Amino acid sequence: MKTTSPSKISRAISASYPNSSQPAILIDGAAKTYGDVEAVRPLSLAIESGETVALLGPSGSGKTTLLSMIAGELEPSKGSIHLRGRDLAALHPGRELSREVGMIHQQYDLVPNLSSLQNVLAGRLGDWSLFKSVVSLVWPRDRQVGMNALERVGVSDRARVRAGFLSGGEQQRVAVARLLVQDPAIIVADEPVSSLDPARAEEVMGILTESALLAGKTLVATVHSAEVARTYFGRLIGLRNGEREFDLPAHLVTDEQLDALYALEGLRDE
Repeated sequence: MKTTSPSKISRAISASYPNSSQPAILIDGAAKTYGDVEAVRPLSLAIESGETVALLGPSGSGKTTLLSMIAGELEPSKGSIHLRGRDLAALHPGRELSREVGMIHQQYDLVPNLSSLQNVLAGRLGDWSLFKSVVSLVWPRDRQVGMNALERVGVSDRARVRAGFLSGGEQQRVAVARLLVQDPAIIVADEPVSSLDPARAEEVMGILTESALLAGKTLVATVHSAEVARTYFGRLIGLRNGEREFDLPAHLVTDEQLDALYALEGLRDE
């Protein structure tokens, strides 16, 4: 498997900051409240088509909640979110939503009793009829598309293995392959390399960012490592206690800002 080196990706990100008249993601005063807790306080920002954006912050800062709202999995308690000019709340689940946005979860969301290939091809469910979807459980459709995606993330040899028998790292890569097959305009990923060793983490992060850059897709991901964020993403947004602390090009984020972002003092309970 061959991917673009981190240095080349960084240069590609720095070479041109995306400029579009229509933001890929427009968040207008969106907030999420659970009882008396504001998981995400009212937030407004725009993310352009083709941008690679990393969300940083300590546990409980609202990163995953914000991603889930962008993916249409959580409805904002107030405010609105638009994807490529369309109100997210008005998009129909299934084909319409899946063409706009796809999400990689920390839990992978694979079906344990299905093979890796069948799980990857589930990324096509938004484009298939119910009949095609059912038939694919027995005779996988678009097999070569799925195999190409598995090869891209380095686990094509595990295509026939049930997901339940894969290691955590292999499951993570199968989840990435499924998203590549889905081919949404916007990719959101919640800690996409959390279960991988450093070498595999670089491979998978390289695949995600390279795919976004080459295809003009928008990538927004929560990232645990500031070093990974600076290497692979063009823009960093720091969240703390549900609020935005900074929103800057990656090369302008200082160590002092990162230290303040993760400081224990003043941090709310999870």
